[in-house]
Amino acid sequence: MIKTLFCSWLFCFLTLGNVSALEFYTEDFPPYNYMEGKELKGIGPNIIRELSKEVGDEPKITVLPWARAYKYAQEIPEVGIFSIVRTPKREDVFHWVGPLYTVRIGLYAEKANKHLYQGTNEENLDQARKVGNIAVQLGGAGEELLTTLRFQNLNKIVNVNKAMFLLLKGRYDLLETSDAYMSYMAKEEGISVDVVSEIALIGQYDMYLAFSKSTPLEVVQKWQDALDRLRQRQSVENPS
Repeated sequence: MIKTLFCSWLFCFLTLGNVSALEFYTEDFPPYNYMEGKELKGIGPNIIRELSKEVGDEPKITVLPWARAYKYAQEIPEVGIFSIVRTPKREDVFHWVGPLYTVRIGLYAEKANKHLYQGTNEENLDQARKVGNIAVQLGGAGEELLTTLRFQNLNKIVNVNKAMFLLLKGRYDLLETSDAYMSYMAKEEGISVDVVSEIALIGQYDMYLAFSKSTPLEVVQKWQDALDRLRQRQSVENPS
């Protein structure tokens, strides 16, 4: 009897341990998630740390190139990935927790080329389809979104941290990214953000924490409930 109870307790302990021993993946993509020395900073990690305290778990966070992080999040059981845009193509690939925050994504040109895009947003998008190349992150949401919008001139890049510099050097005709990224990188490079211009808006998108499909739904719901509680408290503390 005692042996049976001990085995039952041990099984429950190991099961709970496996449920809470999560690993999260993210990328080095400022200002959302970025390494400063050995410390991971940014909007995404800050929210995840708040959620971790609320949930009572402390996942291991690993920073990887986006394409690899995305691949691992699909293939490895019971892991999470953030900050990730929830697109139609990705909808059934993961379990979703969010939204965490919202980003504005557009196409950017060097200021000297702004005069080429003086029409409506749709007209500017059409003009952008005719340029030599548009830099997009390999495997990122921008690649999917622009492909859906019938763009065939996409230059898929791995290192997004050099993207603004290469745009200004004329390596790319246009760059798909967010306004927050442009502001951050301009500050890092010590230049005015006015040296680039948003020539077309792609859209505003919510960022999420996504779990691999093998993750137990009770774990996913636990994190969503924690986020809902945080949002409710913030709403009370900072009423609009």
